[in-house]
Amino acid sequence: MRVDELSEERKRRPGSPPDHYFAAKPGARSNESEFVLELRGVSLRLLTDHGVFSKGKLDRGTQLLAKEMWVPPKGRLLDLGCGYGPLGLLAAKLEPEIQVVMVDVNERAVDLASRNAERNGVRNAVAIAGDVREAVSGEFDAIVCNPPIKAGKAAIMALIEYAAAHLTPDGLLWLVMQTHHGAKTLQRDIAPWFAKVECAAIQGGYRVLVATARDERPT
Repeated sequence: MRVDELSEERKRRPGSPPDHYFAAKPGARSNESEFVLELRGVSLRLLTDHGVFSKGKLDRGTQLLAKEMWVPPKGRLLDLGCGYGPLGLLAAKLEPEIQVVMVDVNERAVDLASRNAERNGVRNAVAIAGDVREAVSGEFDAIVCNPPIKAGKAAIMALIEYAAAHLTPDGLLWLVMQTHHGAKTLQRDIAPWFAKVECAAIQGGYRVLVATARDERPT
């Protein structure tokens, strides 16, 4: 099952919430708001909305990942599950010579990410809606991701499997997850796909994991 199909299937289950930030077309009524993100010497004016992850402010996990993630000085970076674009746009501002690709199944989030790029004068980033396995091709020197916990383990592992197969040799995957949501288990489970997986930071109940690509692509 594709990640976007999983999202839609979960929406239809009896007793499940009627709307999710990982749905392709969130049903929540639009009500946009703006906040200013200042991090690593960069200031971004970001639009957010209902039906998109972390409306109105940057969540603690993404903030920690934004502080810790390595941004290559050249090449390509993928913001996997970009939401309204804080990680990808920050990376694009930090290193203007790289090409940033932001992707999310949530079409409202991708529209916001695209508009936020324009609002902040970011020209080295593009936002794409859809299943990453169908919408994005090529390899990346770095991939950053705050995985959608509520989408379930299968959806998260599908994203990580894609990342493992699309990193350049010695490329890095940066992840953030709450410890009590299974960050230590995730570190163990993804180890076979990478040369090494380390914990780069622990703060406020969150862990940032960094995984180094293997020379040979996983099959």
